[in-house]
Amino acid sequence: MKRHLFFGFAILAFFTSLAIAQGDAELERLDEKFSRHLQNRLPGWKHERGEPIQGSKNVLIQYWSYQNRRIKIAITPLKSAEEARDNMKDFPTNERTAEELKGFGDQAFAWGYAGSRIYFRKGRFVVFVSTYAEVDWDPDAKSLSRSDKADRERSEMRRLSREFAQHMVSAIDLP
Repeated sequence: MKRHLFFGFAILAFFTSLAIAQGDAELERLDEKFSRHLQNRLPGWKHERGEPIQGSKNVLIQYWSYQNRRIKIAITPLKSAEEARDNMKDFPTNERTAEELKGFGDQAFAWGYAGSRIYFRKGRFVVFVSTYAEVDWDPDAKSLSRSDKADRERSEMRRLSREFAQHMVSAIDLP
């Protein structure tokens, strides 16, 4: 009996590690594909791979930075497009400030400060993009009024989130 129990645990451990390894390999391929695509289109931007929050699994985190701008992208590959659709179905109800976007995958929403957070799905992938722009460090920041800085910050965050989201939509289908 103990031998059967031990054998059962060994098989379970083997298949669990195999599933984790397959997930890790897929995330590595996605990281390479997205990095290659964005570096070709946005020379000068620096890429860093991030770690998902503790307890999360099968999530790719990328950070992109250029001067005083920073983008965070979180990509979750799900088992199917249906699962991705189900994952997003309650979002507009739960996030009342969500604005539906067109042209960003199969379904997309913007919300948050200046609409700078974008949540979209394309096929079986769910993607979150957020941006931070430190306008106070722009070369001409000292000549800008507080109002002009705030306007630039909103404009930059909105523009960059949409630009990166559009790049991600394109990159998902690349080999």
